Amino acid sequence: MNTKRTSLLVLLIVLVLALSSCTPPAPPATQTTTPTPTPIQLGVGYIPSVQFAPLYVALDKGYFADENLDVTLEYGFETDFLKLLGVNEREFIIASGEQVLLGRAQGLPVTYVATWYQKFPVVIFSPAASGITTPQDLIGKKVGVPGLFGASYIAWKALVYATGIPEDQVDLQSIGFTQAASLREGVIDAAVDYAANGPVQFQIAGDSVNIIYVDDYIKIPSNGLISNETVIREHPERVFGMTRALLRGIRDTLANPDEAFAISLKYVPEAAQDPETNRAIFDASLPFWTPPSGQPLGQTQPEIWPTTASFLRDAGLVDTLVDSNGVWSNEFVDAANIP
Repeated sequence: MNTKRTSLLVLLIVLVLALSSCTPPAPPATQTTTPTPTPIQLGVGYIPSVQFAPLYVALDKGYFADENLDVTLEYGFETDFLKLLGVNEREFIIASGEQVLLGRAQGLPVTYVATWYQKFPVVIFSPAASGITTPQDLIGKKVGVPGLFGASYIAWKALVYATGIPEDQVDLQSIGFTQAASLREGVIDAAVDYAANGPVQFQIAGDSVNIIYVDDYIKIPSNGLISNETVIREHPERVFGMTRALLRGIRDTLANPDEAFAISLKYVPEAAQDPETNRAIFDASLPFWTPPSGQPLGQTQPEIWPTTASFLRDAGLVDTLVDSNGVWSNEFVDAANIP
């Protein structure tokens, strides 16, 4: 072989090898991973109902999923859920605001983080023919309450406290959740119930009712989203996500109630068997979810908490005055910035 040609070939091979060694390796293919959604069991203090439409809307439209939360609803008694929340066996529940103060009195580190109901929704209702139109008209009457627990009983104690009617001159009876039926049968003269439950059932049946709104006599923090100090401290992003998703669900429900009701029927299919009654229940709930003009959605009013704490102590429902500082927060509602 020609020496020059051999030398030239060797030189070319060396150059190719040198250039190859200088070429950076190709970067690995970029892999994107979606974080696993955080599972959340949301305790809801009742049975499946169109009264929870904003939750169904938030689930159906993926608002919880947008916050990387996998939310399932768990129905039951709010008093049971509050205890589970207090020992960190639940991270969030829907319950009445006064339950937070009662929980704090028992040493449970629970905190109210967003308002859903703008007015306390419990009322005392009676047949129109009874003539019971004021709290004073209840003196000497038989009043039914589901039991000596929960929001209905608190509402009764609050009405007595605010109006000064003599409680020992009213025959208070525990009747379970049979308010409308017990009234029709004459077992009681008036009943304590949520405004969207018993009174609506009574009216749907063609009976006129008189309604005494507890909120007209005393302001109590009502149903909202409640968490605990551990979750707020260790996972504030979950609190923000739950708050934002709930408020988006409430906003959409108020803006488009027909759509929200239709979504609710998907989650409560038994309601579709009696759409007239359930639509009436849904419509009766809307005013309680609507904030006053100019008030941001989800904000709680600071002044109602110390007033409620005083009532609970004076009515003998707690032994000492609960410090309402730190019991509630508007921080997550403000951060959500839902108009």
